[in-house]
Amino acid sequence: MTSAFFFNNIYYNTCTQQHFSIKALFDGNILSSVLNRLPPNAQVLDLGCGSGCWVMDMAIDYPHFQFIGVDMADMFPTAIRPENVKFQLQNILQGLPFPDNTFDFVHMRLLIIAFQKKDWPWVLSEIYRVLKPGGIVQLMESDFTEKTNVPIVEKFNNEFIKAMLDLEQDPWIGSKLSHLLEEQNFQVVELKEKYLDYKLPLNPISKEMLTNWKDAMLSIRPMLAHRFESADYNAVVDQYIDGITQAGWKVKLWALCGQKKE
Repeated sequence: MTSAFFFNNIYYNTCTQQHFSIKALFDGNILSSVLNRLPPNAQVLDLGCGSGCWVMDMAIDYPHFQFIGVDMADMFPTAIRPENVKFQLQNILQGLPFPDNTFDFVHMRLLIIAFQKKDWPWVLSEIYRVLKPGGIVQLMESDFTEKTNVPIVEKFNNEFIKAMLDLEQDPWIGSKLSHLLEEQNFQVVELKEKYLDYKLPLNPISKEMLTNWKDAMLSIRPMLAHRFESADYNAVVDQYIDGITQAGWKVKLWALCGQKKE
C-alpha cells in the first residue's frame, strides 16, 4: 500500500466524517440567512469540496439547484452522482475559471491550512467576482488555539501553530473572517459561533469530530512529525488525543455569510 493511497483514504474519510458532524452541529448544511436569498434555480459553487459530501448532500436536498465542486485533489465520486452536480479539478489559488457574476451561492469551509495569510483577501475577492449581485458566500473555519493545562496538548498545539506560521498560514483566521469579508465589500448578514466540547463523556458530535481531528493530524505527518524529534509520530498523536479529553478542550467554529452588494 503506497503512502499516497494511505493519505487519500484518510483524507476521504476525514472529509466524510467532518461533513456530517458539522451538519449536525449547525443543524443543516446552510445557515438560515442563505436559503431565502437564493433563486429557485440557484447556481452553486463549492470551493475545496474534497470528497464532495456537501455538494452531493445539497444536490439531493435541492434538485433544482446546479452545483459545481472544485478541488485540487481528485477525490470526486464517480459511481453515483446526481444529474445536477459537476466536479472540476482546479487549484483555487490559480484563480477561479468562471466568468464574473456566475453564481448565486459560494460555499467554502475549513481551508485554514490550504491558504497563506496573504491569500485570503485575494480568494475572497475572486469569490466576490464570480458571485452575482446579491449573491451569498458561506464560510466556516475553526480555532484550535485555546490553552489547556495538559502538557501534551499544549506541546502539540504549539508545534502545529509554529508549523503554520512557518508556512505563513494564519491559525487565527476564523476570528478575522468577518472583517475580511467587509474589506472585500461584502455585507455580513449572519454569524454563528459554535463550540466542540471534548469534555468527557463525549457527545456523539464531539466523539465523531475527535476521530476526525485525529485523522487530520495523521494526514499532516510531513508538516509535524519532524518537530517531535525521534518520537513515534502515531504514538504522539494517540497521546495528544487522550490529552484532549483529559483537558476537556474546546474548539470554536465560526460560520458566517456575506452578501455581494446589488
